[in-house]
Amino acid sequence: MKNIFLGVLIMSNSLICAQNKNFGINTNQPNAKVDIVSRDNSNLTKALRLSNSDLNEKVTILNDGSVGINSTSPDAQLTVNQSSTIKSVLKINTLSTTNNKQNSGISYNIFSPLVSDESGNIFIQTDLKTANDNAITFDGGYTTSGSVNKIMCSVNSGSILGFTVFTGFVQGQNGVGVSKYATVTWSRGTGFIIGSNGHDFGNNNPNNLTITGSGTNKLTFDVQTGDDLIFEIIGGNLVYRQVDSSSGNGRNESFNILKSFRSR
Repeated sequence: MKNIFLGVLIMSNSLICAQNKNFGINTNQPNAKVDIVSRDNSNLTKALRLSNSDLNEKVTILNDGSVGINSTSPDAQLTVNQSSTIKSVLKINTLSTTNNKQNSGISYNIFSPLVSDESGNIFIQTDLKTANDNAITFDGGYTTSGSVNKIMCSVNSGSILGFTVFTGFVQGQNGVGVSKYATVTWSRGTGFIIGSNGHDFGNNNPNNLTITGSGTNKLTFDVQTGDDLIFEIIGGNLVYRQVDSSSGNGRNESFNILKSFRSR
């Protein structure tokens, strides 16, 4: 048989109440399993304090809702102080990559980076991706399907694209990879523009890289020996493929896109 327990204890001007299996402090009508109501009008009053076995205060909640972890007087909505030299202040495990969307509750198409000032205050940095509701990012890992075009993102009228492409030593000559890096922008008025680029080759086997197509809608990372990585605007899409210039075939290899955006 279920019993409904109602108990009220008043001691030193404090109120502790248990009602309908809810537990309240300073409230006789708790609306949660544990409901704590501060009795001081000052925002700096501590509504909750948790201490460790050495009586060192570890978690603090003030009357204004500010939370401190290893901070007894949080000066932000959330203040976290490091208490260990072998643990980071914050760790966020990867939920997904933007290229392979996995979590339906996250919008991977529009986001801005979090930055901090010299005092440790964290805020969202405004950038091009937030200037338009149709702006997107397409960061992530990609794998070519040989000479078959694969779509990286759509391109609208007036779109401007920007991205950084990076490969490990997996492209170029089979068994002797070439690592490629470049920052790229594209618009209808300018075509592809290379901001910076570089490459290196493995196993001390020289394999020169030439990037062609600047100012056009087809950008080719042309290695001296092996498959070429190609980006092209075709039919309203940015596509990519990998082709051996001598045979017309291509292997399935991976690369990464970083710091990407499409303005609209």
